[in-house]
Amino acid sequence: MIRKASFVGILALPVALLGILALRYQLAIGPSVLGLTLIPIGGLLIAKRTLVGAIPDIVFGAIDTGLLTIPALWGGILFGVAGAIAGGVIGDALTDAIAGFFEGSIAEWFRERGIIESREAITTALGKMAGCLFGSGAVLTMALLFGIKPEFG
Repeated sequence: MIRKASFVGILALPVALLGILALRYQLAIGPSVLGLTLIPIGGLLIAKRTLVGAIPDIVFGAIDTGLLTIPALWGGILFGVAGAIAGGVIGDALTDAIAGFFEGSIAEWFRERGIIESREAITTALGKMAGCLFGSGAVLTMALLFGIKPEFG
């Protein structure tokens, strides 16, 4: 258990550090977050886990945090930091339910067809991390393309 937690933590560290650097140097946050998706995907491959086994978790993360990014972005633009926090917290509760529905449905669909989906600690953790980074990165990149940019303080 400690080895698995350490493995996930070791992969989370560069995600956090590179995220901080992207903010520090005021890089376009959407493409930066989207690029960070490669770290947990690489971790799954290093851990010899199948990407297919992680699909329910990747979909959960992409839907959950992709949708969550919208009210957090709107809240931040309209009401500043407090709005971003409220948008994130309330949005998280709603999007967890929506994404959980899709995650469960995909897992059921896989099982009905004899496809093994994984509920192992590493696969679930890194799959959700990859999905969250991908979903939020995609939404923020689309926002950037539409001229919506989070402000740097």
